[in-house]
Amino acid sequence: MSVQSLWRYRIYNSIFCLMGLFLAYYAYYVESSKERNSNYSAYCDFSEGYSCSKVLTSRYSRGFGVVEHIFGKSHWLNQPNSIFGLFFYTLVAIIGQSTRTTASKIQVWVAVLSNLMSLYLAYILFAILNDVCILCISTYTINFCLLLCSIWKLRLLQDTKSKLL
Repeated sequence: MSVQSLWRYRIYNSIFCLMGLFLAYYAYYVESSKERNSNYSAYCDFSEGYSCSKVLTSRYSRGFGVVEHIFGKSHWLNQPNSIFGLFFYTLVAIIGQSTRTTASKIQVWVAVLSNLMSLYLAYILFAILNDVCILCISTYTINFCLLLCSIWKLRLLQDTKSKLL
């Protein structure tokens, strides 16, 4: 693995993680603000069918819409999805700094899981809520970019390992 390739990967991974953290924080801010003030209008609320605050205050915005049904409304896992996003982007940023193949494999699996969740949430967004949430779609895009980055890093590490053998 060239130092330059690893440096480039770390830059991209860090940028996508920072963007994800920003979006997750903003999603949390919008949800909290809307819960406190029903008249609150977020920057991403363009119209009735293009409203992130409508999506972020739906029943699917906590525990991915399933935790409440399994464990109950007051269970500690029934957090806003944005909290899970903050945890995910922080985890990927930390794991992304490692040059160990095992850590990179974990990062790929975590990224795959986040993309599966993105597909699930996109289905809910478009098919069930009949809405367009720019904030949500941006998050799905960042998750996909992080998946590509994690695969890139794993391949770099595996190529280096095979060259050493």
